[in-house]
Amino acid sequence: MLFPSLSLVIALTLSSAVPPQPSESREGSQFDHVLIISIDGLRPEALEPPLVGQLPTLTRLLRGPHTLDARTDADFTITLPNHVAMLTGRPVDGPEGHGWKLNTDPPGATQGGTLHANRGFYVASVFDVAHDAGVSTMVAASKTKFWLLEQSYASKAAQPDRSEPDYGQPKIDVFVFAEAMRDVGHSVADRLRRASGPTLDFVHFAAPDIAGHSYDWIISSESKYFAAIRTVDAALAPILEAIDTTPALCGRTAIILTADHGGGVPRKTHTDATCPLNFRIPFLVWLGADAPASDLIALNPDRPRPARESRVARTDPAQPIRNADAGNLALSLLGLPPIPGSTYGNPRSLRLATPLQTQPEKLTP
Repeated sequence: MLFPSLSLVIALTLSSAVPPQPSESREGSQFDHVLIISIDGLRPEALEPPLVGQLPTLTRLLRGPHTLDARTDADFTITLPNHVAMLTGRPVDGPEGHGWKLNTDPPGATQGGTLHANRGFYVASVFDVAHDAGVSTMVAASKTKFWLLEQSYASKAAQPDRSEPDYGQPKIDVFVFAEAMRDVGHSVADRLRRASGPTLDFVHFAAPDIAGHSYDWIISSESKYFAAIRTVDAALAPILEAIDTTPALCGRTAIILTADHGGGVPRKTHTDATCPLNFRIPFLVWLGADAPASDLIALNPDRPRPARESRVARTDPAQPIRNADAGNLALSLLGLPPIPGSTYGNPRSLRLATPLQTQPEKLTP
């Protein structure tokens, strides 16, 4: 257990007898550690002036390629379907969709509570690609419904590793559940400090969504919703402190931060998939250095800049930047190939620099 004194429920999966080693496919990769962070129910307006001035950690994460005009899944603006999209690179619906539409605690694994049983075929994830390449993986979540990931990828439901060396069948090495946002942040920071090889972690903060459902998605410095965002901002601080103060992490750790949905329509919820308050979300990429902010959409001219009211249909040939781009971007930063069967960021993930620019150099601790 990472923090025995904290109110955490942690499931550990020892997924391999072979210690993780750098994969040949990762030689020359820019980063050794990547975090996919989802702030549940985060509306992008909270990251605009003047409110963003009260969020020092998120302000820092805006120092890099980002957009406040990203989109959720085209058809669903609810939590679990969008998080599965982030981690599989697939939409929810359609012939290539992951197909998971429930937004409650899943049934047990033997009662069909895996992505694969629900879809009728194996749905590969970011964890499959990373773990089979010797990258240690973790899920740190603050809602019990994320046991879907444990049941799908940290058990015998996962696909065996058919490459050499064999890193084992379960694809998630550590699963953390914590209700308190500070416990999530400290667990991730501790995990990073202890890392002895490359890591890929998915981190979920539930507080803004919980506040939104209780008090509505009110964009105001005095609202309960914004207070919850400040709580997450504080919980993120130990993670950046760990990166800054650990030589093996500094300059070698990247963060992708996005959201599963916004919220407010209907009141105290986010189920109207046609409303921009629900489908408009942020997408931030912090590349291990406080570089100048840049426009992520401008860096990816093949991705349209949708009008605020446009969610863009799933079948449109030109897709906006969506939260489902997170998985393959994370793998790209680790120097790994895309998720098999994915559609977002496959075969090429998002560009983070123009051809005349270079990525930030490794920082000197």
